[in-house]
Amino acid sequence: MIFKQLCLSFFHKEKAIILIGIFILINISLFIVYQQSIFSHTGYEQTYPNAGLEFFYYIHSIGLNPYHFICLMLLLPNIVSCDFLTTYISHAHYPIETRLPKKEYYLYIYILNILLTTLIIFIFEILVLLIIHCFYLPIHFNSMIYPEMYYATTQLLFKNELYNLISFIIMTSFGYGIVSALLFSFQIFIRNPFVYRCSGVLIGILFVLLPALLQTCLPINNAALLLQINNLVCLGIEGVHENPFQLHYWVIYLITFMIYMSCAWGGFRYMYRWRLHND
Repeated sequence: MIFKQLCLSFFHKEKAIILIGIFILINISLFIVYQQSIFSHTGYEQTYPNAGLEFFYYIHSIGLNPYHFICLMLLLPNIVSCDFLTTYISHAHYPIETRLPKKEYYLYIYILNILLTTLIIFIFEILVLLIIHCFYLPIHFNSMIYPEMYYATTQLLFKNELYNLISFIIMTSFGYGIVSALLFSFQIFIRNPFVYRCSGVLIGILFVLLPALLQTCLPINNAALLLQINNLVCLGIEGVHENPFQLHYWVIYLITFMIYMSCAWGGFRYMYRWRLHND
């Protein structure tokens, strides 16, 4: 019952405006990327029936089209984390903690942040897929037969393109959920709500660049590739580096997921202990 009340407290008019605004930005970026890509060329759809599905994966490439990634990273701190920070700064959490133990309250919000982020990103991904299908390029499945060992983004996880798409959307949604959990603990360092609302973009860019910077420092260069945020939010789409240690994409996702989850949980525990000591 308490968990349900906490969920409802994060649904208000301002949150709806933020979600709609981010979704409008995603659609603007979708239009720009389409117009500047080969997918908009006359006759491309007829000669390449998989164009709609390929375009959906194409917009997720951070290296080629960072717009989709930037929009979603801008969204993440505004789903639950910033409201939680504002509640802490205004001391509005005191009445809640009279009815709910502090540790349990923090844990509820931490889990709620992951669940709501995963759900919202999942819905956004489905809506983007439908928009591409209705207004840009029709989505077809298993319309292409590729040569053996050919790098096809539509068949990285499964040969069946429908299963591959479903898996990609689910894994991407959970990936953003874990990234959001890591951003959650950054509010202990960024205590200005207005700065924190926009911090997701800068932190996201840092997560993209950090593995490249660490690659020269680690004794095993490929180990840095396991830290790429790309492995969580656009698995296999970049196609720039070979798989680290020649691992399967499922294994890469799982390892990166566990690394980010461990960092997120460690950050959460540190934030809780710091606030417990300073309240």
